[in-house]
Amino acid sequence: MRILHLSTFDTDGGAARGSLWLHEALRRRNVDSALMVGSKRGDDPSVLRLPLLKRVAAKLRMRLDDLPLRRYEKTDESFWSVGWLPGRLDQAVKALAPDIIHLHWVGAGFLPIAALKHFHRPVVWTLRDMWSFTGGCHYTGGCDQYLEGCGACPQLNSDDPEDLSRRIWRQKQKHWRDADLWLVPISHWLGDCARQSPLLGHLPIEVLPNGLDTAVFRPFPKATARQQFGLPNNRWIVTYGAINAMRDARKGFRELLGALELLGRHPGAEKILLVVFGDLQPGDIPETGIEIRHVGYINDDERLTRLYASSDVAVMPSLQEAFGKTLIEAMACGTPVVAFDHGGPRDIISHCVDGYLARPFRPDDLAQGILWCLEQIASGNDLGAAARAKVEAEFDIEVVAARYHELYTRILSPARRTANDQPAAGPHQTHEYMPSFDLGNIGICSIIGQGLAFGLGLLPLIA
Repeated sequence: MRILHLSTFDTDGGAARGSLWLHEALRRRNVDSALMVGSKRGDDPSVLRLPLLKRVAAKLRMRLDDLPLRRYEKTDESFWSVGWLPGRLDQAVKALAPDIIHLHWVGAGFLPIAALKHFHRPVVWTLRDMWSFTGGCHYTGGCDQYLEGCGACPQLNSDDPEDLSRRIWRQKQKHWRDADLWLVPISHWLGDCARQSPLLGHLPIEVLPNGLDTAVFRPFPKATARQQFGLPNNRWIVTYGAINAMRDARKGFRELLGALELLGRHPGAEKILLVVFGDLQPGDIPETGIEIRHVGYINDDERLTRLYASSDVAVMPSLQEAFGKTLIEAMACGTPVVAFDHGGPRDIISHCVDGYLARPFRPDDLAQGILWCLEQIASGNDLGAAARAKVEAEFDIEVVAARYHELYTRILSPARRTANDQPAAGPHQTHEYMPSFDLGNIGICSIIGQGLAFGLGLLPLIA
């Protein structure tokens, strides 16, 4: 079988790395797997770039994808993808003749909404957030209007029932209705959301978790790991990492502050040291009675492994999380974790076995979970060993790749192909399609100007 993975990026972010690891694990299983990305940052030769002009077009689409959003006073709650600009991604796909197309995170304009129905092959889509069934947001922030077709979007600060979110939702309904789609949400919570969705609920849905390379994320001697970061050996180290935590309420930063304030009043608070990584800066966290060290943004897996291994507990206070990849990264390094009992973390943490699931969304129980883990470790309960064993059994990328391989085999089974195969579109077959954003006949010097004019001219087509 020949599998072609499509992802906006190959190395930027957890979703990109997850797709790359799966692709590599499938190749180790002798599956003919290729990964094509819109923006390649790594040097893996098996990761394919789009053809030159389509690559330029893809980058232009990424820059112009948010144009329709600019008429709204959008909140900072979540990232949005519109996917409104046309493009012939299907042509690049067809040239590689895959048996199955596997979509991963394809936001930021990489996958035009109208393109999916033109693949004419089975499509497996790993759902890593909520974008596939919403009117544009990747996380709803608790809003459930996607169940009714969106409109009057709170993230757009809109009271118009026919706003952009409604138009995007309708475009997805129009173009995805008859697609040969197999949905793979990365958690049971996300799967339940997809099943309730009028857009996707009629499709086959099978939950498979994120995977990670347990040879990369692994236990490491704690004293040595702490030495690398200049951390003391006589303190309890609690690790917290997030991007955009100050602006995105979904990250649970307010709830974390509440938990820190409670920990700061607890006897022995002076023994706890919070180590923060990501884009938070010194001064972003107010005085809570807990000492804080900032180690900055970490984009190297080996260094991140050492940081997790240096820690006694890792905390992830997110209010809405499709999975929780940072949780399995920490657990793989032998570090127990604390998160709210909601969404993806429910699939990861066995409560009071390898971590703690706090009652949503209570800072007091989040603090209690951190203290419980520290007390268990002090009493000799090896939560870290249980955490590592859980990851090896359920989240190792080799285990996850085997489950995907079995799914591909079922999709390509002779019985199903006989019943469902349709002939691929030939030269005499035509399909309704938005005008192709083909740069082949556009001078390179005028690409940006033509693109802007083209984009502005197409704004009405999303209505």
